[in-house]
Amino acid sequence: MSLSSLRYFDEWEFIREELLVLIKTNDNKKIELMRKGIDLLMAILNEVAEAAPLNYIERIIFIESNMEKYVAFVQLEELFKETKKKNARIRAQMNH
Repeated sequence: MSLSSLRYFDEWEFIREELLVLIKTNDNKKIELMRKGIDLLMAILNEVAEAAPLNYIERIIFIESNMEKYVAFVQLEELFKETKKKNARIRAQMNH
């Protein structure tokens, strides 16, 4: 996992916390933050393509079509979790 990938995951945690508040208040700024989250995920996958979650393209399309809905946030959060796990596994394999 590169240092920039780690930074992206940290940045996602900040965005995630903000999104949770915006979703509860139904603030339209959540769409802008969802877009930032998608961009972060894609930046990670551009660096470490092997960390791509299963069906991530279809899932991103779903998220983009439903960015104002909580279910899209949940899906984006799951993509980050899966990517982080795969990234860690790849890093561990490289160290052995």
